[in-house]
Formats: sequence, structure tokens, C-alpha cells
Amino acid sequence: MALKTKNDLKDVFSGVSSIFIKKDGYSGAITALDFDYDMPVTVDTLSFTQAEPTLNRTKVHGLQADWTVIATAGDITFSATVPTMHKDLTNWFLGGSVGSVSAVPLNGSAIETFTGDAYSLKAPKLIASVGILSEDHKKMFFIKKLAIYATPLMENASSTPFGFTLTGSIEATDDATSEDIMFLTKV
Repeated sequence: MALKTKNDLKDVFSGVSSIFIKKDGYSGAITALDFDYDMPVTVDTLSFTQAEPTLNRTKVHGLQADWTVIATAGDITFSATVPTMHKDLTNWFLGGSVGSVSAVPLNGSAIETFTGDAYSLKAPKLIASVGILSEDHKKMFFIKKLAIYATPLMENASSTPFGFTLTGSIEATDDATSEDIMFLTKV
């Protein structure tokens, strides 16, 4: 095999134009990409990382190098901030409404009344597939099945909108050939 140069190896995923979500995730072979949401995600909050593996080294007398090394894979973490209170997402993130409020006046005013939905802060486990589309729309980083938890976020009320922080990880499956992530290219 001939030496491959840096230019030969240049295959870059750069920038993000969309973060697509499919509720309940995909199972089995992927035959179509049919997402439920083009999720609004705050710039610089999207993250998918895998920590360094934990190395368990065995040493023996008389040798400086490890006799053997056994590794445990590092934790995988997905996170994103979603700055919206859209009813569809709020219902999904919080497990559905537990009631509603209808025409509640503010301080007895007939002009200022409010309606809405009530939620319990139970943070259910959400299963989803995530497709992250590159800025040039030519590549997609695809996570087949994430376990995600959503928590309400109102951190800097004067400068950022109310939203939700999504935090999750890939769960192990019994299938040794499980498709956890995919690198897709537009044809």
C-alpha cells in the first residue's frame, strides 16, 4: 500500500446545520431517515464525547513494560441545550401534561389572562436517534439509539430563553455488531 498523505486523508465533518431527532429511535437496519424534529439547539452546547478508557495494567517482576493491559471503554456523553418551550417538545421531555390551566387572570385583570399546561418534573428516560447534519449538508453523524434525560433550564433569564438541557448516553445491547454510530455521506 502506498503512503497516504494528509491531503489524501482529508475527510472533514465541519459545522452543524441541523440536529435531527427521531423519538423512540431506530431499530434494525436503517432503510430511510425519517426524523420527527429538526431540533433547535443553542450554539456551542451540542456535545458527543467518549471518555478515555480505563486501563487495568498487570505488572510482573523483572519487566518494566506491562505484562498485559485490559481496558474498559470510557463513558459516552451526549448533551445539548434546546431553547424552546414548544408544547410537542415539552410534552415529550417531561412525559406529558398532568393537567391544564384555563383563562387565569393576572391580579384580577380581565385583560391579562393566561392558559397553559401543567407538568410533573419526573424526567422520564427518552429514547431517540440523532442525526447531526454538517454545515455543507454533505455529511451526517448518526447516533442510532440514545437514552436521553431532559431537565428544565433557566440559567441566565436576562440573556437566554427558558429551555431544556438534554443529557444522555448510548446503552449497551446484546448484539456485538450493534450499529451505535454511523458516518454518512450524501450521494
